[in-house]
Amino acid sequence: MCAGTTNCKTLVLFAAFAGVAWGGTVGNDGGRTGAFTYSADTSVAAVQHDVKAVVERYQRGLNSSNFAVIRPLFAPDAVAEWNHKATVIGRDGMGAPYEALFKEIKFATDFQYDAVDIHGDLAIVRTHHPVGQIETNVKDGSKKLDFNREIFVLQRIGTDWKIILYTFNTEPRQGEQ
Repeated sequence: MCAGTTNCKTLVLFAAFAGVAWGGTVGNDGGRTGAFTYSADTSVAAVQHDVKAVVERYQRGLNSSNFAVIRPLFAPDAVAEWNHKATVIGRDGMGAPYEALFKEIKFATDFQYDAVDIHGDLAIVRTHHPVGQIETNVKDGSKKLDFNREIFVLQRIGTDWKIILYTFNTEPRQGEQ
């Protein structure tokens, strides 16, 4: 195992971006793409469900513009890295950026799950937004396409899964997997 939370985060993130695949999967829960499937091992699949439920709660908080729903999903020392924004370290520091975001954009996010990989007490969840997904400008009501791909890295802390890293990029071709 890696030493220290920062080293673990770096290792897991590197592996996620490098495209390292761990373990086989079967089943079907990949949204419209069908890309993600649950493990044939029922104990692993149960953990995948638990991890995915955290990301689904995050989605509900995002869509309801409610940081109070999102905040407890993050570990105290979590990191959020967004396009064109400063990196935020610590869930206590995330409130202002999320509230500012919610004053600008109303989301109707529908994550499509590309992977829910479990590695002991760490999990990597990769999602993307389906082609044609829209976000709405709160001030003028204008709409634009929402082209995000996300990576959530979660860690089991006690009995709970917490997001330790959330990052995304914007790429119009994300739906072309």
